[in-house]
Amino acid sequence: MAKAQFDKDSILDKTIILFWQQGYHGTSMQDVTSTTGLKPGSLYNSFGNKEQLFIASLNRYAQRSADKMKRAMAHGAGEGIIMLLTDMVAARGQKDYTQKEYASCFIIKTQLELTSTEPKLAELAGSCLSRTKAQYKLAIASEYGEALSEVYATSVMMAIFGIRVYGYQQPNEADVLESLRLTLPWLPWKKH
Repeated sequence: MAKAQFDKDSILDKTIILFWQQGYHGTSMQDVTSTTGLKPGSLYNSFGNKEQLFIASLNRYAQRSADKMKRAMAHGAGEGIIMLLTDMVAARGQKDYTQKEYASCFIIKTQLELTSTEPKLAELAGSCLSRTKAQYKLAIASEYGEALSEVYATSVMMAIFGIRVYGYQQPNEADVLESLRLTLPWLPWKKH
């Protein structure tokens, strides 16, 4: 069998955006071949079927998110969480998004879209979110103690969901940041 003559990560980056914007059911393999420039045979030989390609895309997105979180937590849990949250809020305003182009969070969208139609894929998204919460809980426990780490990690996840989903309403950035300060008062906002 001939070796693939393309960068799989680059292809996954393209399919992440495609699935992220159009959803699993809204994306056809014809959309994938058009977006990636690959022939169907190359896609199927390298990634398998649409579901396997979607899983690989979701896993790559989750790993990139985990890596970003790890880099942010190097500044300490409180500072890292603030960095991540403010980046999420600012990202909505960095591009001239239209309502159609705004894509929230790939993992959250996957869980919302597929819970009733594709439980296996929704479960995968749920496990990605559980791992993210566990990362937050571990970082929070190291800085704030174990006693409230579960509650604090839950509050951070709820803030993330809120930012990502409420972003479709095109909220005022300053209002969202003030809301975060009020709902997560245990974070060191004074410096920001």
